[in-house]
Amino acid sequence: MTTPVSGSVETRPQTAEGDTGDGDDYAHYARKEEITRAAIEGGRITAICGWQFEPVRDPSRFPVCPRCKELKDLAQQLL
Repeated sequence: MTTPVSGSVETRPQTAEGDTGDGDDYAHYARKEEITRAAIEGGRITAICGWQFEPVRDPSRFPVCPRCKELKDLAQQLL
C-alpha cells in the first residue's frame, strides 16, 4: 500500500560553476608544469602574481588578473 504525497517536490541536481569560493574572479597565469601537476595530482598552484588557487574552473569565463598580465608583459620585454 502506498501513501499519496501532497504538495510538489522539486528535485534538481546541485551544479557547481567551478567556483572555489575564494573570492577571486580572475583568470591567472601560472607555470605550465604546475598546472599539469595540479591536473594530475590535484592541489593548489601559485600564479605568477602570488595568488594560490585550485585550477578547477574554465579560465576563459573570467578576465585576466591585471597583476599577472603586467608581470607577463614585463617578462616578455626582457626576452
